[in-house]
Amino acid sequence: MKRAGSLLLLMCCVAMAAAQTGWSPLSREVERPYAKYLQAYGSDAHTAVRPYSTVSLRTAMPVDSLLPKARWTTLDRWAGKGNGRKFRWGPLLEANGGYEAGSASGSRYRGGAGLWADIDAGAKLNFHLDAQGWGERLPGYLDSLARATQVSPGEGYAFGSAPNVTHYDWNAHLSWDAHKYINITLGRGKNSFGEGYRSLFLSDEAYSYPYLRISTTIWRIKYVNLFSMMNDIRGAKGVSSDFQRKYSSMHYLSWNATKRINVAVFEAIMWSSGDERYPRGFDVNYLNPVLFYRPAEYRIGSPDNALLGFAVNVKAGKHVLFYGQFMLDEFLAEQVRNGYGWWGNKQAGQLGVNAYEAFGVRGLQLRAEWNLVRPFMYTHSDTRQNYAHMGQPLAHPYGSNLQEALVQADLCRGPWNLSLHASMAWMGSDSVDSYGNNIFRPEDERPILQGYGYYNFNYVIGRYRQQEVFHTEVRAGYTLDPRSATRLEVGYTFRVHTPVWTPTYTTNYVRVGLMCYFRDRHPEQAVRYVLR
Repeated sequence: MKRAGSLLLLMCCVAMAAAQTGWSPLSREVERPYAKYLQAYGSDAHTAVRPYSTVSLRTAMPVDSLLPKARWTTLDRWAGKGNGRKFRWGPLLEANGGYEAGSASGSRYRGGAGLWADIDAGAKLNFHLDAQGWGERLPGYLDSLARATQVSPGEGYAFGSAPNVTHYDWNAHLSWDAHKYINITLGRGKNSFGEGYRSLFLSDEAYSYPYLRISTTIWRIKYVNLFSMMNDIRGAKGVSSDFQRKYSSMHYLSWNATKRINVAVFEAIMWSSGDERYPRGFDVNYLNPVLFYRPAEYRIGSPDNALLGFAVNVKAGKHVLFYGQFMLDEFLAEQVRNGYGWWGNKQAGQLGVNAYEAFGVRGLQLRAEWNLVRPFMYTHSDTRQNYAHMGQPLAHPYGSNLQEALVQADLCRGPWNLSLHASMAWMGSDSVDSYGNNIFRPEDERPILQGYGYYNFNYVIGRYRQQEVFHTEVRAGYTLDPRSATRLEVGYTFRVHTPVWTPTYTTNYVRVGLMCYFRDRHPEQAVRYVLR
C-alpha cells in the first residue's frame, strides 16, 4: 500500500510539473501533495497567492524521496492515449447519490462530465482549458440558496426549476513567461489571495470571470496585478447579455521578510460600467500598476468602491503556519476608539493556524480559523459596485455581519483520504431596513429614527435577528486520479441552522459515489438575501 501511494504521488507530481509556464487548478485537494512542502520552513513560495504555478509545485516536491523505478512510458500510458509531455488531458467525471433527512427529506444526486487539457507551445507559452457541466438535485439548504441567488455556489447560473438544476463552468488561460521574473496570464477563471480556508481579500467562492494577471517575482517579493470583468445578474433572468458589467483592479504585494515571516498588502477597487445614460466601461486610470487606488480615486473624483487589506503570516517549527488578515472598506479612528458601533466602520479580520504533520502524525493536516466581518462591509451606496460577482460575495460566502469559527482535520495516506470539517457561524439579519447583512442593499437603507435621521450607531455583529449555522462534514475516500482529485467517496453532512424568527432547520445528508474536486468546493452556505 505504501509503495502504491508513493507511485500515485509521483504520477501527480510529474503530470502537474510537465508544463513550464502553466498553473495548477485552484483546488486544495489537487494541491494537497505539495502544500506541506510549499509551506515548510525554508520554502520561499508565496503560498497566499493562488493558483500556484506548476514550476513552484515541481520545485517544492522532493522527487528523490519517491518511488525511483517509475518510468515516463508507464506514466504516459497512465495519463491516457496520446498524452505526452507537451499535451496533457484528462476527464472530469462525477456520479454520486444519497439521501437527506431532517427539515427537508428525499433522494439527492449529482452528475457531471467534462475534461481538462494543457498544451505547451514552447518553453514559455502554455494554454489550458477545462469545462464541466452538472445536473443535480441539491440538498435542501443549497436548493434554497440557489433559488434565492439564482446560482449554484461557485459553479454557475442555476437553470431549471426546483428541485432539479443544471449549471456549467469553464476556465481557460494563455500563460506567457514574458521575462525570467514576469508572467502574463490572460484567461477566464478564479484567483485567490490569502492563507486561510476563507479569504477576506479575494476568495474562490464566486463564479469564474475573465481576467488579466501580471505576476512579478523577484528576490523575496511577489507582486500581482489582477484586472477582471465581473457581472451583476440582478434583473437579467439568466440572460447573459443583460448582465450588468462591473470591473475590478487589484494589487497584491507579498514580501518574505525572513524565512519565517511574510507580510502582504492588498488593495482593490470595484466600479460599474455605467448605463445607457452614462456609459463608462473600463477606467484606464486604474491600469497604473504601482500606486495605491485610494489616492487615484481622490485625484479623479471617483465614487468607486475601494478596499485595503494587510496580512501577516508566521512559520513556526517546520510545518506550522500562523496567519492573519485585516481588511478595510471604510475607517475612522475616532469612531473605532469610542466603541459606539458606527455604521461606517467597515472592517474584517481573520486569525488562523494551519499545521501539516500535526503532532508528528504522518499525513495529518489540522486547521483552526476565526473570521469576523462587521456590518456593511463589502457594501456600497451604488450596489452595482459592491464586492460581489454573479450573485455571490467575492470574499466570505456569508457576506457581512458575521463571526465564524472553524476547525478542519485531514488525514491522507497514499490514495486514502479522511476528512472532518466543522464550522460555527453567528450572523445578523435584515428586515425592512438594512442592518448591514445584505451586501446587495445600499447603505442608505439603514433604519431611520423619526425626527433624528438615520440610525448611525450600535451596529454590532448579530445585533438584529441573530441566526446561527453549525455545519459539519465527514468524508472518506480513495483517490483514483490525483490530477483532478477524483475519488470514490462516502460523505455525511450534518447542519443545524437556528434563526430566531423561524423553527430550526436541520440537515442529515449521506452520499456515496464518484466525486471530483478539480475545483474547490465550499459547502458551508446560507441564504442571506434574495436577488431579483
